[in-house]
Amino acid sequence: MQKNYRAIVAGLVVLLALAMFSQTSTQLPELDKNGKPVFPRPLPHVMYSPSDLAHNAMTLPASAATPNTGTIKMGAVTKMTVFVNCTQAVNLSVNVYTADDQSSSSPTWTLYGTYVLVNGIAAGGQQVYIATELAPNSTSGTVATNFRLPQLAVSFFETNTTATPGTCTDRVIVGY
Repeated sequence: MQKNYRAIVAGLVVLLALAMFSQTSTQLPELDKNGKPVFPRPLPHVMYSPSDLAHNAMTLPASAATPNTGTIKMGAVTKMTVFVNCTQAVNLSVNVYTADDQSSSSPTWTLYGTYVLVNGIAAGGQQVYIATELAPNSTSGTVATNFRLPQLAVSFFETNTTATPGTCTDRVIVGY
């Protein structure tokens, strides 16, 4: 009888220890654009197409700016390449957002600041690379801001540097 009692008590102690050390969280996982959890990720990159960014052949007004791209969640991103393809020379700017501290996979984003990232990007397909440890670099133009990751969320827009209207299309690849 005493052996059974000891075995039951030992079993309860083990169950209690397992319950105490189990990992639980009330915070929902961060989701990418496809609704998949950011971690674990078998493929370390996500591509945002022009339709994902709502930035496909956007009108580039003369001496004015395009609308913002869609907001990109950047919580665990370590590198990013922005592919800019405009018919006129542009300046590329980045909007940085903060969140509302809700434990949600879809927080409300609030604009924190806007920074000119690269001045004088030539017409045609160009790339801007941004990372955690390297200063941004661009295939065209002059980097204007030492912008680095991590950031919570970002969006982009282009400003036409000429008096001739045109169009812009953007793509983004993020790496985890």
